Amino acid sequence: MKRKVSIHYFLAHMDIRNLVFEDYDKFNQLLNDGPDALKEYFYLLWNNKRKDFQDRYDLDVIDYDKEISKDDFGISYSILDNGQKVFNFLMPKPLTDYGQAIYISIVITSRIPRFFTLEFTNKNGAGTYLVGEWQIDFDNNDYMHKNYGTIDEPEIGKFLGKINDIIMKLC
Repeated sequence: MKRKVSIHYFLAHMDIRNLVFEDYDKFNQLLNDGPDALKEYFYLLWNNKRKDFQDRYDLDVIDYDKEISKDDFGISYSILDNGQKVFNFLMPKPLTDYGQAIYISIVITSRIPRFFTLEFTNKNGAGTYLVGEWQIDFDNNDYMHKNYGTIDEPEIGKFLGKINDIIMKLC
């Protein structure tokens, strides 16, 4: 039986995450180059992931045939109550309803960036919007995913409000 995967999931939860944590200089350069450069880079990542899956007959890539453009990605900028900058990325509309990121928000800190996701999940038939965070343990070169609960709709202001609450609890 083939394992179901999606380009969307790999892009949001692995490729972009790895860019932020493992090649921050490149990520920072893309930020400095502006929204169009980031959109183009994400578009290229999507198509490269499609090529990676091309000969993987053991996988059922559910969004393999989905055509996207760089304009399917959205980019915005926000500031949290503590003054930290946040870069928000709207992902292309997913074709599946489990664990697919709608938004990725990167909080720029003085040390390690914070990588938050807003994911739609329809597990057990109850559609919810889950706020999560990818964290890295540099000592063990390992990633952890934390869940912070849900919000009632996929609106960027509500997502940022939840992120702000999480960050402010640490201050």
